[in-house]
Amino acid sequence: METKSRYEVIAGLEEQKRNLIKQRDAFPKQIKAKKDDIKQVVRRLEDMNDDLKFFVESVKDNKQTINDLIESVDLSLKKFDSKK
Repeated sequence: METKSRYEVIAGLEEQKRNLIKQRDAFPKQIKAKKDDIKQVVRRLEDMNDDLKFFVESVKDNKQTINDLIESVDLSLKKFDSKK
């Protein structure tokens, strides 16, 4: 079994301590990043909701336009039918 010198043990423990401190100090950044991610998702959902509202409003107009076009086509068909 290999034995470590006192220096190697101390160096290993100091490195372990530095790593633990880095992990501890990184928590606030990780929390902020997660909060920022949530804000982005919320903004995206708000945008999607606005898009949906606009689409619903435009569907009403589009339906009317399509109905007007259908009537126009019906009139044209009647004109051709009456020419027989």
